Amino acid sequence: MPLPQCRIESDGPDRLRVEGDLDELGVPALRSALEIHGVAHELTVDLSDASYVCSQAVSVLVGAMRGAEAGGRRLVVAARSGSIAQRVLQVLVIPHEST
Repeated sequence: MPLPQCRIESDGPDRLRVEGDLDELGVPALRSALEIHGVAHELTVDLSDASYVCSQAVSVLVGAMRGAEAGGRRLVVAARSGSIAQRVLQVLVIPHEST
């Protein structure tokens, strides 16, 4: 059985889209993508197509949000209403936008 995969793709200089299982194996790719795109004044990370979001990924996102705010930038986490990611963000009371 193949391992679940996570894809993180750039939708331009200010938007990242996450697809698949954002598990412990996908966290390093998320960190790397945030470092590369983190210089944008406002960066949106769209989790609408994430089928799973692990606690480590949530921690990375919250840390990036705080770092962006401290640097005068903004990191927006977005998720489709009713998606797994949106439920995780809602339960953990993490600010996000619904798509």
